[in-house]
Amino acid sequence: MTHQMSWPATALLLSLGLLSGGCMSNAAPSEASLTGTATYRERIALPAGAVFEATLEDVTRADAPAEVIGRTRMQSAGNPPFKFSIAYDPARIDPSHRYTVRAKVTHEDRLMFTTDTHYPVLSAGQPNHVDMLMRMPPRTELTASTATLENTYWKLMRLGGAAVTVADGQREPHFILQPEQKRVAGSGGCNRMMGSYTLGGSKLTFSQMAGTMMACPEGMDVERAFHAALGKVATWRIDGETLELFDAGGVSVAEFESRYMK
Repeated sequence: MTHQMSWPATALLLSLGLLSGGCMSNAAPSEASLTGTATYRERIALPAGAVFEATLEDVTRADAPAEVIGRTRMQSAGNPPFKFSIAYDPARIDPSHRYTVRAKVTHEDRLMFTTDTHYPVLSAGQPNHVDMLMRMPPRTELTASTATLENTYWKLMRLGGAAVTVADGQREPHFILQPEQKRVAGSGGCNRMMGSYTLGGSKLTFSQMAGTMMACPEGMDVERAFHAALGKVATWRIDGETLELFDAGGVSVAEFESRYMK
C-alpha cells in the first residue's frame, strides 16, 4: 500500500533539511577580530581631538617593513584605558608567521604615546587579546623630512649584515643621541643602555657605554653584539630614514631605521 505525504509535511521536511545543511556548513568566516586594551602610566589628560590607533602587523621578515593586516582608529579617543577591536581577514593569517600589535596616540600629527614592545598575537599559541602599555617617545614632533642623527629614535635592524629579530615581549633594541649633554639613551632589548658620544662631521664615537644588569631568557646575544658594535663605530651615514654605522676600516657594523623624528 503506497502512502503519499501531504504537501505541508513535505515542505516541513525540506525546510528542516535546508536548516540542517546550513548548520553543518564548514565555510571559513570572512572576518575575525582581535581585541585589546592600551594605556600609559603618566597622569596626563589627552587634549580634545586626540586619536588612538592600533594596528595588527605581520613582522615575520626582520629585513622588511611590517605588513599591516588590520587597523582601528578612535577619533576623540578620550582617556585611557583604550578598549579596541581590530577586524581582519583570517585567510591572511599564516600559522608559521609572526604577528604583533602596535598602538599609538596622536594629536594634530604630533605623536604623544606609542608602544615600544612587541605584543605577539594569533600564531604559535599566542592569544587574540592583548593588554598593552604605551610610552612617551623621546621626541614627539613628526614630519616627513629626512631624519637627523641626533634627537631621533633609531631602531636596530641589522648587525654586521645579519637581520635582528626582537624576542617576543622585549623592547626593540634602539638608541637616541641627546645633543644637550652628548648622552646616549636606549635599550639593548633586555636592559636599558646609556653612555656618551662624540660627534664631528661624519665621525662618531661612543664611550662609557653601560647598561642595567637584568638577565633575559632570550635576546642577550643580540644585546652583547649591539654593545660590541657601538664600541667599533668610527663614522656614520644617513640615507633617507636609514642610519648606517661603520668601523675605522669602513665596514658596516650596524644599520638602523628612524621611528620618531623632528
